[in-house]
Amino acid sequence: MMLEQQQWLGFEINQRKLALPLSAVASAFYSVLLKTPAKPFGLEVHEGVPVFLLSPAELFGVELKTLENESEPSSWVIVLKSNEDADIGFRVQKTIGPFHAVINLENQIHYLDQVLDVVSLLENTHD
Repeated sequence: MMLEQQQWLGFEINQRKLALPLSAVASAFYSVLLKTPAKPFGLEVHEGVPVFLLSPAELFGVELKTLENESEPSSWVIVLKSNEDADIGFRVQKTIGPFHAVINLENQIHYLDQVLDVVSLLENTHD
């Protein structure tokens, strides 16, 4: 049985490497946080469009511990495709890709020398 490659967008949050199908992503952009301490959730405006930033736990059900001495700020925003009236996104430290890969039985993707865990959006992320 031949497994089909898909396109993925990888990202890193607090040194954890994760991936989403590229089909779930509307856009990604760089946004420097000016406040200290930075608040990664709230509202961001990109090209005149408001993007509501949620935590990964709210979107994927994945708990990502916040590092007290975070070496890198969460400067990238990934905006998810949505049928809702508002754009929903989340902050990450780094983006990886987009790239083609095959998901394995452990729900992981191997890309170059990296292993990324695949995450899925929760059903009720827009309620």
